[in-house]
Amino acid sequence: MDVFEAIKTTRAMRRLDTSKPVSDADIWTIVEAATKAPSGGNSQPVRWLVVRDEEKRRKLGDIYRECWAPVAEMYRGRTPASDVTTNRVLNSADYLGEHMGEAPVIIVPCAKGGDPGSVYPAVQNLFLAARALGLGTTLTTVHKRKEQEVRDVLGIPEEVNTFALIPVGYPTGQWKEAQRRPVEDVTYWDTWRSVAPRPADGG
Repeated sequence: MDVFEAIKTTRAMRRLDTSKPVSDADIWTIVEAATKAPSGGNSQPVRWLVVRDEEKRRKLGDIYRECWAPVAEMYRGRTPASDVTTNRVLNSADYLGEHMGEAPVIIVPCAKGGDPGSVYPAVQNLFLAARALGLGTTLTTVHKRKEQEVRDVLGIPEEVNTFALIPVGYPTGQWKEAQRRPVEDVTYWDTWRSVAPRPADGG
């Protein structure tokens, strides 16, 4: 797959086909891609905890549901019914809130210390590799509200941070570009809020 197509179409896939298993070979492939990401001082602090065990996934799903409920209520409270786009995203997030534990695989990036600079670039590598294999992923962090409970389920030492819960599986939705603001609206040149026209040929 062309790298730019992968970048443009790697979007949050929260609805996954629970009946279609993900192979160990594909998991190894996407995690290896994650390990090739930049790492500060080549310290390579990230450890990738792959959760396949059905009971552990169920427990993680229960924790995630409890964490998501108050966050969903907060977002619903400040999102008007007329905001169709945001409500569509919230509906998708609500679905994941109820079904996280049913994802065929959940991957937890872990590391000692709190520097995300060596974690999230690797997570994006994992997402792009998953996209190339037709696997859906999404980045979730609300489990941090009950992080110790997640540690307890997975036997993670207290000094190790969990940076995300990443459900992995074949999506039930379609691959397409997510709606984003035009790059011209979010790019400044040399000075804050100083914009420039984009050349028609992209040069």
